[in-house]
Amino acid sequence: MELRALRYYLAVCEYGTMSRAAEALHVTQPALSRQIAQLERELGCELFERHSRSVTPTEQGLYLRRRAQEIVGLADQTAADFSHDEEIVAGDIHIGAGESVAMRQIARQVAEFRRRNPQVRFHLHSAIATDLIERLEHGLDDLVVLMSHPDNDRYEHLRLQPTDAWGVVMQKGDPLAAQEIIGPADLADAPLIMPERSWSDEGPIGPLGMWFGEHGRELDVVATYNLSFNAAMLVQEGAGRMISLEGLTATGGDTGLEFRLLYPPAVSIIDVVWKRNAPRSRAVQLFLEELRA
Repeated sequence: MELRALRYYLAVCEYGTMSRAAEALHVTQPALSRQIAQLERELGCELFERHSRSVTPTEQGLYLRRRAQEIVGLADQTAADFSHDEEIVAGDIHIGAGESVAMRQIARQVAEFRRRNPQVRFHLHSAIATDLIERLEHGLDDLVVLMSHPDNDRYEHLRLQPTDAWGVVMQKGDPLAAQEIIGPADLADAPLIMPERSWSDEGPIGPLGMWFGEHGRELDVVATYNLSFNAAMLVQEGAGRMISLEGLTATGGDTGLEFRLLYPPAVSIIDVVWKRNAPRSRAVQLFLEELRA
């Protein structure tokens, strides 16, 4: 597979029609159609379902789109790493992260690094832990920010000083909003929205599993979520209370929401993780050195 063919394929996926993709790529539609047909012959399958005015990826096409994004992204990143003078700290640094207020420490370091090295560009990608590890493995991210590092010799990690504290997001008129802190028994009598990484069919797991203890069997979990923005809408609409990390959801004021910390405190540690023996650009190496200083 040629890199150009993969770029063409991704353009068709993005624009949904051969004509619009051809216009964006500055090629003729017949030339683009020939490239896609050749790619389908090479792979031995149809990549698109053809409709009267549009195309949509087949199941095999969706798989190729994901892989093509990784391949093209890695190629672009590699080319950028070789395009700068060795005396200049320049290039791109890719950071993957889940939602965490600990990212403020990374953001502060990014700002300081950029003031000294203005030719470095940072790229942030937000996702859940499993996706972040996959991106790290495929070289799409140089480092990722996770709740605890993977127990694997393939990775190195740096533990950030802040820990994230768990609490409850609820409607402003909720009776629990009158309490300063929330205990495990307080959450067993109403629908609950849990982070998916902290919930299994058997009950809560991880730090929240230990916090709930025997009360975990009594929970009425009506929904799980991976990122908190949309889950907060469920709370606003009365679907339930949400277990969330402090600082991720706007509360107070006219939001109609309140936040209360769990007690005894439930916290999650935060690690910056990178591959142990992966080749790194000068910019990435210097940034990691400054994080570890």
